[in-house]
Amino acid sequence: MFTAEVSIQIQQPEHEEQSDHAINTLLGCLRMNGQTLGNEWPIAKKRGHFLIYVMLPKKDSMEPVFHKKYVQRSIQALASAGLASPVVKIIGEDPYSASADNCKQRRSFILFTNYVSVESPLRCGDCFSPVPLYEIPATNDEDYCNVISWQSDYQSCDTLQMNCSTGERFGTSQISRLDSSLSKRGVEICAAIEKSTGVPTYYYLYRSNGRSSHQEQKRSCPSCGKSWLLDKQLHDRFDFLCETCRLLSNIAWNVR
Repeated sequence: MFTAEVSIQIQQPEHEEQSDHAINTLLGCLRMNGQTLGNEWPIAKKRGHFLIYVMLPKKDSMEPVFHKKYVQRSIQALASAGLASPVVKIIGEDPYSASADNCKQRRSFILFTNYVSVESPLRCGDCFSPVPLYEIPATNDEDYCNVISWQSDYQSCDTLQMNCSTGERFGTSQISRLDSSLSKRGVEICAAIEKSTGVPTYYYLYRSNGRSSHQEQKRSCPSCGKSWLLDKQLHDRFDFLCETCRLLSNIAWNVR
């Protein structure tokens, strides 16, 4: 990921009361288009400019070629709020985040996130690096709202189970069970991505507790009931894979 400064000049100060809505609309559209990551955008006002700090999947993520309909509209709307078009300056690469995928050919995708992840929830199945969402066809009208919303909900549930307090059982159930509301949405998203890209797309089912390592290895796919234990762990994380049902999982963490 890259940290960037987005500078927006105030051209008509008399319309400044409209600037808050215009800027927040732009930031929301950029997020739902996968061009920026996360939902926190520190903003400062300095010398007739608004300075906004965002995280980008790649160095060129803010290039106009990646703007879809809603981003284009929100940039055009800045003028009516007395603002100029945004100017982007890359500050530097985030040393603690995963670099975006650069594979020339992707043989599979994995929908994956967790409570601390800021990166795109779509991963390359070959290298497990995050894939910027704007590099695949839109999944919801002209953006990726359904993917971003799923990611936000998943991270909320994962936080509940990690905190081991309020809502732990609910959070764990949502990220572990194939029949949970969260998983159903995730599986639908995977199917839509596979349909639009032609690339097999897998959904990850988290596994927290099991009776023993031996019993865990005997687990069958929760969808088709067939054996799905891998001979070798995938990406140092996944022990199970069902090609038919497009599912991944792990041996329970408590018996590893």
